[in-house]
Amino acid sequence: MGDLEQKTAAETTPNLFDYFDYREFLQDYYQFHKKRNSAYSYRLFARKAKLGSPNYLKLVVDGKRRITDRTLYQFARGLGLNRDEEKYFRELVMYQEVSDPDSKELHLRSLLKYQEKQRTPTPLRAERIKFLLDWHHAVIRELVVTGDFREDPAWIAKRLGHKISEAQARESLDLLVRLRFLDRNADGKLEQTEPLLTSSDEVPSHVIRSLHRTYLRKAINSIFSVPVEKRELSGLVLSIPGNRLKEIKDELKEFRKKLNRKYGLDKQSDEVYFVGLYLFPVTQRGEQT
Repeated sequence: MGDLEQKTAAETTPNLFDYFDYREFLQDYYQFHKKRNSAYSYRLFARKAKLGSPNYLKLVVDGKRRITDRTLYQFARGLGLNRDEEKYFRELVMYQEVSDPDSKELHLRSLLKYQEKQRTPTPLRAERIKFLLDWHHAVIRELVVTGDFREDPAWIAKRLGHKISEAQARESLDLLVRLRFLDRNADGKLEQTEPLLTSSDEVPSHVIRSLHRTYLRKAINSIFSVPVEKRELSGLVLSIPGNRLKEIKDELKEFRKKLNRKYGLDKQSDEVYFVGLYLFPVTQRGEQT
């Protein structure tokens, strides 16, 4: 019975490599140890970590303090992290604390690499993040339904304008199959398992923002590189009452869903397009003086 209890405790220990939010990990870590030992406290953690404030851990968990370069090593010591865990924890903190989008994406990619190193197979959540983090995965998924599709990394790389390598094309196909976004039919050919996809709440919002940045850049480039008959870039400047903004956003979302339902099931396609709908303010209301 004692062995069973030890096994259960070990199984429920928070695994740092499962997390993309260091505050969430710290909260689970504290609650786990508090449940095992009612005498465990924020003060005990601060003593082990040699932190000046006895409530520093609680302040961090509550979002009232941040982990700095100076305190990061102290937290790693208090948590009893090994070398790989300490490196992952540092990347986790940097991922959340940096504001520059490019830097944030680099830290996220580092986190995913650590997860690949530590876990086999990689968790489904991380696989879904990979799918959204790089633009070409969704494009290749749609390319599968085109009439002339060939399961050939060289052909795929060429169809994507050599913006990816053959190795990336091959890795993308493997990822899409692992995620069950693609499967093989009775003839052994790849096909979509589900024609219509939506993003998951499990995916960090930054990943979605990063994907939008990528496609916005591609939209700008298309102005100069894609013939006008193959693109449609238009917009309007509109004065909108603040109390009707949600109504307009809902209409845009419904229009996007309508396009997906109407054309996303068409099996006679011959090219992959990105359709973007953007709404953002170009003025700012300041305090009246």
